[in-house]
Amino acid sequence: MKFKEITPAEFMCHTSSCCPAVYEVDNESYVIVGKKLSAASLSAVKDRIGDDEYAIEVKRGMIDKL
Repeated sequence: MKFKEITPAEFMCHTSSCCPAVYEVDNESYVIVGKKLSAASLSAVKDRIGDDEYAIEVKRGMIDKL
């Protein structure tokens, strides 16, 4: 697997108070690094999360800039 970081510059760790990241994998998928959801937030989506999945949160602006 080849990971290519495509995180928008303004969301890079050195410019932001959080450290999200987006990687393109083999031109087929994305890996997104974000914050863990709080227990309260997680309960709102728990029925959609499989045993082998995690739910994370990233700022909307980061996705919009991809």
